[in-house]
Amino acid sequence: MSTSNFESEKFTPLVGYWCLPNGHLNDDDRHVLTDLYLPILGTEAFSLYLLLWEKLPNKELVTQRKSHAELLSLLGIDLKRFYEARIKAEALGLIRTFEKKDDLGPYYVYQLFEPLSPDDFFKDDLMSIFLYEQVSDSKYRLLADKYAHSDLILQDSQEITKDFLEVFQLSNNDLINTPTEVKNAQNNFTTTANAKKPSLNAKEVAPLDWELISDRIQQLYHIHPDNLLENQELILNLHAFYGLDEMVLIDLIGKTCDIVNNKIDPNRLKKSVQDRFEKNANISVKKQAPTVEEAPDTSATNLNRSDQLILQQAKSMTPADFLAAQKQKSGGFVGTVESRALRDMAMKTYLSAGVLNIMVYYILQNSPTLTSPLMETMANDWQQNNVQTPEQALKRINEFQTKPRNPKRRYNNNKNRKVEQATDWSKVKAKVPNQQNQQTSHSEMQDRLKRLRNKDN
Repeated sequence: MSTSNFESEKFTPLVGYWCLPNGHLNDDDRHVLTDLYLPILGTEAFSLYLLLWEKLPNKELVTQRKSHAELLSLLGIDLKRFYEARIKAEALGLIRTFEKKDDLGPYYVYQLFEPLSPDDFFKDDLMSIFLYEQVSDSKYRLLADKYAHSDLILQDSQEITKDFLEVFQLSNNDLINTPTEVKNAQNNFTTTANAKKPSLNAKEVAPLDWELISDRIQQLYHIHPDNLLENQELILNLHAFYGLDEMVLIDLIGKTCDIVNNKIDPNRLKKSVQDRFEKNANISVKKQAPTVEEAPDTSATNLNRSDQLILQQAKSMTPADFLAAQKQKSGGFVGTVESRALRDMAMKTYLSAGVLNIMVYYILQNSPTLTSPLMETMANDWQQNNVQTPEQALKRINEFQTKPRNPKRRYNNNKNRKVEQATDWSKVKAKVPNQQNQQTSHSEMQDRLKRLRNKDN
Protein backbone atom coordinates (compact mmCIF):
# COMPACT_ATOMS: atom_id res chain seq x y z
CA MET A 1 0.00 0.00 0.00
CA SER A 2 1.37 3.39 -1.01
CA THR A 3 2.01 6.02 1.67
CA SER A 4 3.79 8.51 -0.59
CA ASN A 5 1.28 11.26 0.26
CA PHE A 6 2.04 11.10 3.96
CA GLU A 7 3.58 14.40 5.12
CA SER A 8 4.80 14.17 8.70
CA GLU A 9 5.55 17.91 8.89
CA LYS A 10 2.05 18.93 7.80
CA PHE A 11 0.13 16.18 9.59
CA THR A 12 1.13 16.34 13.27
CA PRO A 13 -0.61 15.10 16.45
CA LEU A 14 -1.54 18.71 17.30
CA VAL A 15 -3.63 19.13 14.13
CA GLY A 16 -7.33 19.13 15.02
CA TYR A 17 -10.10 16.97 13.59
CA TRP A 18 -13.87 17.21 13.23
CA CYS A 19 -16.35 14.42 12.41
CA LEU A 20 -19.33 14.95 10.12
CA PRO A 21 -21.90 12.11 9.86
CA ASN A 22 -23.67 11.18 6.66
CA GLY A 23 -26.54 9.06 7.94
CA HIS A 24 -26.55 6.88 11.06
CA LEU A 25 -24.58 3.74 11.90
CA ASN A 26 -26.98 1.09 13.23
CA ASP A 27 -26.54 -2.45 14.53
CA ASP A 28 -27.08 -4.01 11.08
CA ASP A 29 -24.27 -1.86 9.70
CA ARG A 30 -21.95 -3.04 12.47
CA HIS A 31 -22.65 -6.68 11.55
CA VAL A 32 -21.87 -5.95 7.89
CA LEU A 33 -18.69 -4.14 8.90
CA THR A 34 -17.51 -7.07 11.00
CA ASP A 35 -18.35 -9.76 8.44
CA LEU A 36 -17.51 -8.09 5.11
CA TYR A 37 -15.30 -5.05 5.76
CA LEU A 38 -13.05 -6.20 8.61
CA PRO A 39 -11.16 -8.77 6.49
CA ILE A 40 -10.32 -5.99 4.01
CA LEU A 41 -9.78 -3.10 6.41
CA GLY A 42 -7.71 -4.82 9.02
CA THR A 43 -8.09 -4.22 12.75
CA GLU A 44 -6.53 -0.74 12.90
CA ALA A 45 -8.62 0.78 10.10
CA PHE A 46 -11.72 -1.01 11.45
CA SER A 47 -11.12 0.42 14.94
CA LEU A 48 -10.39 3.90 13.58
CA TYR A 49 -13.66 3.99 11.64
CA LEU A 50 -15.75 2.93 14.64
CA LEU A 51 -13.88 5.33 16.92
CA LEU A 52 -14.62 8.29 14.64
CA TRP A 53 -18.33 7.45 14.79
CA GLU A 54 -18.08 7.51 18.59
CA LYS A 55 -16.33 10.90 18.43
CA LEU A 56 -19.17 12.69 16.63
CA PRO A 57 -19.59 16.12 18.28
CA ASN A 58 -22.28 16.40 20.90
CA LYS A 59 -22.43 19.91 22.36
CA GLU A 60 -19.03 21.06 21.17
CA LEU A 61 -18.43 23.78 18.62
CA VAL A 62 -15.94 23.42 15.81
CA THR A 63 -13.73 25.89 17.66
CA GLN A 64 -13.59 23.39 20.56
CA ARG A 65 -12.32 20.54 18.40
CA LYS A 66 -9.88 17.96 19.71
CA SER A 67 -6.44 17.14 18.30
CA HIS A 68 -5.32 13.93 16.62
CA ALA A 69 -3.21 13.19 19.70
CA GLU A 70 -6.39 11.98 21.42
CA LEU A 71 -7.15 9.50 18.63
CA LEU A 72 -3.56 8.25 18.50
CA SER A 73 -3.57 7.63 22.25
CA LEU A 74 -6.85 5.68 22.16
CA LEU A 75 -5.78 3.56 19.19
CA GLY A 76 -2.23 3.05 20.42
CA ILE A 77 -0.66 3.83 17.04
CA ASP A 78 1.57 6.52 15.55
CA LEU A 79 0.78 9.07 12.82
CA LYS A 80 1.99 6.91 9.95
CA ARG A 81 -0.10 3.91 10.97
CA PHE A 82 -3.05 6.24 11.56
CA TYR A 83 -2.66 7.59 8.02
CA GLU A 84 -2.46 4.07 6.56
CA ALA A 85 -5.59 3.03 8.44
CA ARG A 86 -7.46 6.15 7.36
CA ILE A 87 -6.75 5.80 3.63
CA LYS A 88 -7.94 2.17 3.75
CA ALA A 89 -11.30 3.37 5.06
CA GLU A 90 -11.27 6.13 2.41
CA ALA A 91 -10.59 3.63 -0.39
CA LEU A 92 -13.62 1.55 0.70
CA GLY A 93 -15.90 4.59 0.68
CA LEU A 94 -16.35 4.75 4.45
CA ILE A 95 -14.57 8.08 5.01
CA ARG A 96 -14.05 11.24 2.99
CA THR A 97 -11.32 13.58 4.25
CA PHE A 98 -11.20 17.36 3.84
CA GLU A 99 -8.62 19.95 4.89
CA LYS A 100 -9.73 23.25 6.41
CA LYS A 101 -8.16 26.19 8.19
CA ASP A 102 -9.49 28.89 10.52
CA ASP A 103 -8.10 31.29 13.11
CA LEU A 104 -7.07 28.38 15.33
CA GLY A 105 -5.11 26.72 12.56
CA PRO A 106 -5.52 23.81 10.11
CA TYR A 107 -7.77 20.84 10.83
CA TYR A 108 -9.24 17.81 9.09
CA VAL A 109 -12.94 17.11 8.56
CA TYR A 110 -13.80 13.40 8.42
CA GLN A 111 -17.14 12.78 6.74
CA LEU A 112 -18.39 9.33 7.75
CA PHE A 113 -20.51 7.13 5.51
CA GLU A 114 -22.46 3.98 6.22
CA PRO A 115 -21.18 0.70 4.72
CA LEU A 116 -22.80 -0.74 1.62
CA SER A 117 -25.74 -3.07 2.04
CA PRO A 118 -24.83 -6.76 1.62
CA ASP A 119 -26.61 -6.87 -1.75
CA ASP A 120 -24.64 -3.90 -3.08
CA PHE A 121 -21.41 -5.23 -1.59
CA PHE A 122 -21.59 -8.63 -3.30
CA LYS A 123 -22.72 -7.07 -6.60
CA ASP A 124 -19.66 -4.79 -6.59
CA ASP A 125 -16.85 -6.59 -8.45
CA LEU A 126 -13.99 -4.87 -6.63
CA MET A 127 -15.39 -5.35 -3.15
CA SER A 128 -16.51 -8.95 -3.57
CA ILE A 129 -13.33 -10.08 -5.37
CA PHE A 130 -11.07 -8.43 -2.78
CA LEU A 131 -13.05 -10.04 0.04
CA TYR A 132 -12.71 -13.40 -1.74
CA GLU A 133 -8.93 -12.92 -1.87
CA GLN A 134 -8.75 -12.12 1.87
CA VAL A 135 -10.75 -15.10 3.11
CA SER A 136 -10.90 -18.79 2.22
CA ASP A 137 -13.31 -20.24 -0.36
CA SER A 138 -15.45 -21.85 2.32
CA LYS A 139 -15.57 -18.64 4.40
CA TYR A 140 -16.61 -16.61 1.34
CA ARG A 141 -19.42 -19.07 0.54
CA LEU A 142 -20.63 -18.93 4.14
CA LEU A 143 -20.74 -15.13 4.06
CA ALA A 144 -22.52 -15.10 0.70
CA ASP A 145 -25.09 -17.63 1.95
CA LYS A 146 -25.60 -15.65 5.16
CA TYR A 147 -26.60 -12.47 3.34
CA ALA A 148 -28.24 -13.99 0.26
CA HIS A 149 -32.03 -13.78 0.00
CA SER A 150 -32.92 -16.70 -2.23
CA ASP A 151 -36.52 -17.68 -3.03
CA LEU A 152 -35.56 -21.07 -4.50
CA ILE A 153 -36.83 -22.78 -1.37
CA LEU A 154 -40.36 -21.60 -2.25
CA GLN A 155 -40.46 -23.45 -5.57
CA ASP A 156 -43.15 -26.19 -5.80
CA SER A 157 -44.73 -24.94 -2.59
CA GLN A 158 -48.34 -23.90 -1.98
CA GLU A 159 -49.04 -20.77 0.04
CA ILE A 160 -51.59 -21.17 2.82
CA THR A 161 -51.15 -17.74 4.45
CA LYS A 162 -54.36 -16.22 5.81
CA ASP A 163 -55.23 -12.63 4.95
CA PHE A 164 -56.43 -9.99 7.41
CA LEU A 165 -60.21 -10.42 7.04
CA GLU A 166 -59.94 -14.20 7.29
CA VAL A 167 -58.56 -13.82 10.81
CA PHE A 168 -60.05 -10.56 12.12
CA GLN A 169 -63.71 -9.64 11.93
CA LEU A 170 -64.95 -6.09 11.27
CA SER A 171 -68.50 -4.83 10.96
CA ASN A 172 -69.72 -4.30 7.40
CA ASN A 173 -70.62 -0.70 8.22
CA ASP A 174 -67.06 0.13 9.32
CA LEU A 175 -65.65 -1.52 6.22
CA ILE A 176 -67.84 0.54 3.90
CA ASN A 177 -67.80 3.82 5.85
CA THR A 178 -64.51 4.50 7.60
CA PRO A 179 -65.18 5.94 11.10
CA THR A 180 -64.54 9.68 11.40
CA GLU A 181 -62.05 9.22 14.23
CA VAL A 182 -59.99 6.81 12.09
CA LYS A 183 -60.00 9.26 9.19
CA ASN A 184 -58.84 12.07 11.47
CA ALA A 185 -56.00 9.92 12.79
CA GLN A 186 -54.97 8.85 9.28
CA ASN A 187 -54.54 12.48 8.28
CA ASN A 188 -51.69 12.73 10.79
CA PHE A 189 -49.70 10.00 9.00
CA THR A 190 -48.67 10.96 5.49
CA THR A 191 -46.29 8.06 4.81
CA THR A 192 -45.98 4.40 5.66
CA ALA A 193 -42.92 2.33 6.35
CA ASN A 194 -43.01 0.73 2.88
CA ALA A 195 -44.04 3.82 0.94
CA LYS A 196 -41.65 5.34 -1.55
CA LYS A 197 -40.28 8.52 -0.05
CA PRO A 198 -40.39 11.71 -2.08
CA SER A 199 -36.98 12.58 -3.40
CA LEU A 200 -35.42 15.54 -5.14
CA ASN A 201 -33.81 15.32 -8.55
CA ALA A 202 -30.23 16.49 -8.07
CA LYS A 203 -30.09 17.72 -11.68
CA GLU A 204 -32.98 20.11 -11.11
CA VAL A 205 -32.02 21.51 -7.70
CA ALA A 206 -29.00 23.69 -7.03
CA PRO A 207 -26.75 21.97 -4.43
CA LEU A 208 -26.62 23.28 -0.89
CA ASP A 209 -23.38 23.79 1.07
CA TRP A 210 -24.52 21.61 3.95
CA GLU A 211 -21.26 22.03 5.87
CA LEU A 212 -21.61 25.82 5.75
CA ILE A 213 -25.16 25.66 7.13
CA SER A 214 -24.11 23.21 9.84
CA ASP A 215 -21.11 25.28 10.95
CA ARG A 216 -22.98 28.58 10.99
CA ILE A 217 -26.06 27.45 12.92
CA GLN A 218 -23.78 25.75 15.44
CA GLN A 219 -21.70 28.89 15.98
CA LEU A 220 -24.58 31.37 15.93
CA TYR A 221 -27.49 29.44 17.43
CA HIS A 222 -25.84 26.36 19.07
CA ILE A 223 -27.96 23.94 17.03
CA HIS A 224 -26.42 20.45 16.93
CA PRO A 225 -25.68 18.84 13.52
CA ASP A 226 -27.88 15.85 14.44
CA ASN A 227 -30.88 18.16 14.75
CA LEU A 228 -30.02 19.66 11.38
CA LEU A 229 -29.94 16.16 9.85
CA GLU A 230 -33.32 15.37 11.40
CA ASN A 231 -34.76 18.30 9.46
CA GLN A 232 -32.69 17.76 6.32
CA GLU A 233 -35.62 16.72 4.11
CA LEU A 234 -37.67 19.77 5.13
CA ILE A 235 -34.78 22.18 4.49
CA LEU A 236 -33.98 20.63 1.10
CA ASN A 237 -37.65 20.86 0.10
CA LEU A 238 -37.85 24.51 1.15
CA HIS A 239 -34.67 25.17 -0.82
CA ALA A 240 -36.06 23.45 -3.92
CA PHE A 241 -39.57 24.93 -3.70
CA TYR A 242 -38.71 28.54 -2.83
CA GLY A 243 -35.17 28.77 -4.26
CA LEU A 244 -33.63 29.82 -0.92
CA ASP A 245 -29.83 29.94 -0.68
CA GLU A 246 -27.65 28.97 2.29
CA MET A 247 -27.48 32.40 3.96
CA VAL A 248 -31.25 32.96 3.77
CA LEU A 249 -31.89 29.49 5.21
CA ILE A 250 -29.40 30.08 8.05
CA ASP A 251 -31.09 33.39 8.89
CA LEU A 252 -34.61 31.89 8.82
CA ILE A 253 -33.55 28.89 10.93
CA GLY A 254 -32.05 31.26 13.51
CA LYS A 255 -35.15 33.46 13.66
CA THR A 256 -37.51 30.52 14.17
CA CYS A 257 -35.48 28.07 16.27
CA ASP A 258 -36.35 27.00 19.81
CA ILE A 259 -33.88 29.10 21.80
CA VAL A 260 -34.56 27.14 24.99
CA ASN A 261 -33.61 23.73 23.59
CA ASN A 262 -31.43 25.01 20.71
CA LYS A 263 -33.42 23.05 18.15
CA ILE A 264 -35.02 23.78 14.79
CA ASP A 265 -38.76 24.42 14.97
CA PRO A 266 -40.15 22.92 11.71
CA ASN A 267 -43.59 24.52 11.95
CA ARG A 268 -42.28 28.01 12.68
CA LEU A 269 -39.68 27.64 9.95
CA LYS A 270 -42.30 26.68 7.34
CA LYS A 271 -44.57 29.54 8.41
CA SER A 272 -41.72 32.06 8.28
CA VAL A 273 -40.71 30.95 4.79
CA GLN A 274 -44.35 31.05 3.68
CA ASP A 275 -44.87 34.56 5.07
CA ARG A 276 -41.67 35.75 3.42
CA PHE A 277 -42.79 34.35 0.08
CA GLU A 278 -46.30 35.83 0.26
CA LYS A 279 -44.86 39.22 1.18
CA ASN A 280 -42.57 39.26 -1.84
CA ALA A 281 -44.53 37.24 -4.41
CA ASN A 282 -47.24 39.81 -5.01
CA ILE A 283 -44.71 42.63 -5.45
CA SER A 284 -42.32 41.19 -8.00
CA VAL A 285 -41.29 37.84 -9.41
CA LYS A 286 -37.67 36.91 -9.00
CA LYS A 287 -36.05 36.55 -12.42
CA GLN A 288 -33.96 33.45 -12.69
CA ALA A 289 -31.45 32.50 -15.34
CA PRO A 290 -32.61 29.49 -17.39
CA THR A 291 -31.07 26.22 -16.39
CA VAL A 292 -28.92 24.19 -18.73
CA GLU A 293 -31.19 22.71 -21.35
CA GLU A 294 -31.76 18.99 -21.11
CA ALA A 295 -31.86 16.60 -24.04
CA PRO A 296 -35.22 17.04 -25.81
CA ASP A 297 -37.91 14.57 -24.84
CA THR A 298 -39.38 12.58 -27.70
CA SER A 299 -42.87 13.48 -26.47
CA ALA A 300 -42.20 17.20 -27.10
CA THR A 301 -41.65 17.01 -30.87
CA ASN A 302 -45.20 18.08 -31.78
CA LEU A 303 -45.60 20.93 -29.28
CA ASN A 304 -46.59 24.37 -30.54
CA ARG A 305 -44.72 27.59 -29.78
CA SER A 306 -46.90 28.42 -26.76
CA ASP A 307 -46.30 25.04 -25.14
CA GLN A 308 -42.56 25.31 -25.78
CA LEU A 309 -42.44 28.66 -23.98
CA ILE A 310 -44.32 27.22 -21.01
CA LEU A 311 -41.91 24.30 -20.94
CA GLN A 312 -38.93 26.65 -20.83
CA GLN A 313 -40.43 28.59 -17.91
CA ALA A 314 -41.44 25.39 -16.10
CA LYS A 315 -37.87 24.06 -16.27
CA SER A 316 -36.16 27.28 -15.20
CA MET A 317 -38.30 28.42 -12.22
CA THR A 318 -39.08 27.09 -8.77
CA PRO A 319 -42.75 26.17 -8.17
CA ALA A 320 -43.22 29.21 -5.90
CA ASP A 321 -41.89 31.67 -8.49
CA PHE A 322 -43.77 29.97 -11.33
CA LEU A 323 -47.04 30.30 -9.41
CA ALA A 324 -46.34 33.98 -8.73
CA ALA A 325 -45.51 34.58 -12.40
CA GLN A 326 -48.71 32.95 -13.62
CA LYS A 327 -50.76 34.95 -11.13
CA GLN A 328 -49.22 38.22 -12.23
CA LYS A 329 -49.81 37.34 -15.86
CA SER A 330 -53.54 36.93 -15.21
CA GLY A 331 -53.75 40.01 -12.98
CA GLY A 332 -54.40 38.01 -9.83
CA PHE A 333 -52.42 37.49 -6.64
CA VAL A 334 -50.97 34.54 -4.76
CA GLY A 335 -53.31 33.38 -2.01
CA THR A 336 -52.20 31.79 1.24
CA VAL A 337 -54.30 28.63 0.83
CA GLU A 338 -53.21 27.85 -2.72
CA SER A 339 -49.50 28.54 -2.15
CA ARG A 340 -49.54 26.26 0.91
CA ALA A 341 -51.43 23.62 -1.04
CA LEU A 342 -48.77 23.70 -3.75
CA ARG A 343 -45.95 23.54 -1.18
CA ASP A 344 -47.57 20.57 0.57
CA MET A 345 -48.01 18.84 -2.78
CA ALA A 346 -44.34 19.41 -3.61
CA MET A 347 -43.27 17.91 -0.29
CA LYS A 348 -45.48 14.83 -0.24
CA THR A 349 -45.09 13.70 -3.86
CA TYR A 350 -42.04 12.87 -5.91
CA LEU A 351 -43.10 14.83 -8.98
CA SER A 352 -40.30 17.10 -10.17
CA ALA A 353 -40.49 20.89 -9.93
CA GLY A 354 -40.97 21.19 -13.69
CA VAL A 355 -43.87 18.73 -13.67
CA LEU A 356 -45.53 20.59 -10.77
CA ASN A 357 -45.21 23.82 -12.74
CA ILE A 358 -47.05 22.27 -15.69
CA MET A 359 -49.78 21.18 -13.27
CA VAL A 360 -50.06 24.78 -11.98
CA TYR A 361 -50.25 26.11 -15.53
CA TYR A 362 -53.06 23.71 -16.52
CA ILE A 363 -55.17 24.32 -13.41
CA LEU A 364 -54.89 28.13 -13.64
CA GLN A 365 -56.05 27.97 -17.26
CA ASN A 366 -59.35 26.52 -16.03
CA SER A 367 -59.68 27.97 -12.53
CA PRO A 368 -58.71 31.24 -10.80
CA THR A 369 -57.03 29.40 -7.89
CA LEU A 370 -55.32 26.10 -7.08
CA THR A 371 -57.32 23.51 -5.14
CA SER A 372 -55.91 20.52 -3.26
CA PRO A 373 -58.47 17.91 -4.49
CA LEU A 374 -57.76 18.60 -8.15
CA MET A 375 -53.99 18.71 -7.58
CA GLU A 376 -54.11 15.38 -5.73
CA THR A 377 -56.17 13.83 -8.53
CA MET A 378 -53.67 14.93 -11.16
CA ALA A 379 -50.65 13.96 -9.04
CA ASN A 380 -52.02 10.45 -8.47
CA ASP A 381 -52.77 10.03 -12.15
CA TRP A 382 -49.32 11.23 -13.20
CA GLN A 383 -47.46 9.09 -10.69
CA GLN A 384 -49.44 6.00 -11.74
CA ASN A 385 -48.64 6.74 -15.40
CA ASN A 386 -44.94 7.41 -14.69
CA VAL A 387 -45.02 11.08 -15.70
CA GLN A 388 -41.47 12.28 -14.91
CA THR A 389 -40.81 15.23 -17.24
CA PRO A 390 -42.69 18.45 -18.10
CA GLU A 391 -43.01 17.19 -21.69
CA GLN A 392 -44.74 14.03 -20.50
CA ALA A 393 -47.03 16.13 -18.28
CA LEU A 394 -48.13 18.24 -21.26
CA LYS A 395 -48.67 15.11 -23.30
CA ARG A 396 -50.81 13.60 -20.53
CA ILE A 397 -52.94 16.75 -20.37
CA ASN A 398 -53.43 16.72 -24.15
CA GLU A 399 -54.49 13.07 -23.98
CA PHE A 400 -57.23 13.95 -21.50
CA GLN A 401 -58.38 16.92 -23.56
CA THR A 402 -58.55 15.06 -26.88
CA LYS A 403 -59.65 11.62 -25.75
CA PRO A 404 -62.31 10.52 -28.33
CA ARG A 405 -64.11 8.02 -26.08
CA ASN A 406 -65.19 10.69 -23.62
CA PRO A 407 -64.54 14.17 -25.06
CA LYS A 408 -65.99 15.91 -22.00
CA ARG A 409 -63.65 14.19 -19.58
CA ARG A 410 -61.28 16.49 -17.71
CA TYR A 411 -59.36 16.30 -14.47
CA ASN A 412 -62.03 18.64 -13.09
CA ASN A 413 -64.88 16.21 -12.47
CA ASN A 414 -67.33 18.98 -11.55
CA LYS A 415 -68.22 19.35 -15.21
CA ASN A 416 -69.50 15.75 -15.35
CA ARG A 417 -71.56 16.00 -12.20
CA LYS A 418 -75.25 15.20 -12.77
CA VAL A 419 -77.67 18.02 -12.13
CA GLU A 420 -81.10 16.81 -11.04
CA GLN A 421 -83.93 18.34 -13.03
CA ALA A 422 -86.52 20.31 -11.07
CA THR A 423 -89.68 18.29 -10.44
CA ASP A 424 -93.27 19.49 -10.78
CA TRP A 425 -93.46 19.68 -7.02
CA SER A 426 -90.60 22.14 -6.87
CA LYS A 427 -92.34 24.26 -9.49
CA VAL A 428 -95.59 24.25 -7.61
CA LYS A 429 -93.79 25.10 -4.40
CA ALA A 430 -92.06 28.00 -6.07
CA LYS A 431 -95.40 29.57 -7.06
CA VAL A 432 -97.11 31.97 -4.66
CA PRO A 433 -100.80 30.97 -4.47
CA ASN A 434 -103.45 33.71 -4.52
CA GLN A 435 -106.05 34.05 -1.81
CA GLN A 436 -108.96 32.66 -3.88
CA ASN A 437 -107.09 29.42 -4.60
CA GLN A 438 -106.28 29.08 -0.91
CA GLN A 439 -110.01 29.37 0.04
CA THR A 440 -111.06 26.82 -2.61
CA SER A 441 -108.40 24.37 -1.46
CA HIS A 442 -109.51 24.78 2.16
CA SER A 443 -113.20 24.05 1.31
CA GLU A 444 -112.24 20.92 -0.65
CA MET A 445 -110.18 19.68 2.29
CA GLN A 446 -113.13 20.14 4.69
CA ASP A 447 -115.46 18.17 2.37
CA ARG A 448 -112.95 15.29 2.15
CA LEU A 449 -112.67 15.11 5.95
CA LYS A 450 -116.48 14.97 6.34
CA ARG A 451 -116.78 12.12 3.82
CA LEU A 452 -114.04 10.14 5.58
CA ARG A 453 -115.74 10.52 8.99
CA ASN A 454 -119.13 9.40 7.58
CA LYS A 455 -117.47 6.36 5.96
CA ASP A 456 -115.92 5.31 9.27
CA ASN A 457 -119.27 5.58 11.02
